[in-house]
Amino acid sequence: MKESRSDLTRKILLTLDHNPASIYDLVYSIENLSDSKKSRLPKLLKTMEKENLVVSALQPGPLGPYRRMYQKGPLAEEYLIETLRDGLETLLHFYNEYRKASSGQLYNLEKAPDCSAPSGNVLYLAYPKITIEDVNEMRDLITKFDINLFVSGADEIMQKTNISYSVIRSEGLELQIADKTFSEIRMRGIPSRNELPKTVSECKRVLTKEGILIIKTSFAFLDEPKKPSLAEFIRITAETLFPELGLIESTDMKQLIKSHFSKSGVYETNVGDVVFWAMK
Repeated sequence: MKESRSDLTRKILLTLDHNPASIYDLVYSIENLSDSKKSRLPKLLKTMEKENLVVSALQPGPLGPYRRMYQKGPLAEEYLIETLRDGLETLLHFYNEYRKASSGQLYNLEKAPDCSAPSGNVLYLAYPKITIEDVNEMRDLITKFDINLFVSGADEIMQKTNISYSVIRSEGLELQIADKTFSEIRMRGIPSRNELPKTVSECKRVLTKEGILIIKTSFAFLDEPKKPSLAEFIRITAETLFPELGLIESTDMKQLIKSHFSKSGVYETNVGDVVFWAMK
C-alpha cells in the first residue's frame, strides 16, 4: 500500500519525539523508507517547517561540519493528537466488526424495561451527526408505529430520504419546543462531556409524564480497567479528547441520569451495545 504524506509526517514527528535529528538521522531511523521517500524528505521537511510542525537550526556535527537539525515544532503535538483520534476511530471500527461476529452478552445487566409501543410525538437525537443506521431506525419507527417523528438539527442526509419528520431547532443547548411534548426520546451517541448534563436536563423537560428517554451507546465502559493498562488509556483519551467517538463511562452516565429521573436503568442489546434508559 502506498504511503501517504500524512503517514510519513507522523513517522517523522514520532522519531523527533525522542531526540532532535538531522535529515540523515531520519533516513536511517524511519523503517521501510523507500528511495523515492528519501528523495522527498528535504521538500517535506521544508513544508512541515512552514506549517510549524518542525523547527530547525544549523548546528556543528560530531565530525566538524555544520548540519541542519530538526525538532518538533509548536503544532506537532496537535497534529499527533489528531492522528491519534483517527487511529482510535479505526480501532473502534474493527472492534465493532469483531463484536458483530460474536454472540451472547458481554455484561451481566438487567433486562430492558417493559414499555408500551412508541406513540404520539417521538424525538430522535443523534451525535455527532445522523448516520445511515439512524435513518434506517427512524424509517422503522414511522413504518411500524403511529408516531409523529421529530429530529433535532436534521441535516442533508435526512433531506434525501422519504421520511416524514419535523425539525426541532435549538438555541445553545435548549430545544425550541414546549415542555412535556414527547412521549419518547431516542438518543444515539452522546454530546460532549460539557454538554451532556444540559442535554439530559432538556430531555426531561420536554418529556411527558411517564415518557421514556433511551440513550444508545456503542462503547460504554462498565468494568474498571487496571491502571495504567491500554484499556485505561483508550478510555480516558477517547472520553476526554474525542467524545464524538461515543465512548462513555457508565458510572458517570448512570449518576447523571439518576440525578434527573426517579426511574432508570441500563441493559445490553447486541454484544457490548449498552442502552441507558430513564422514565419521567
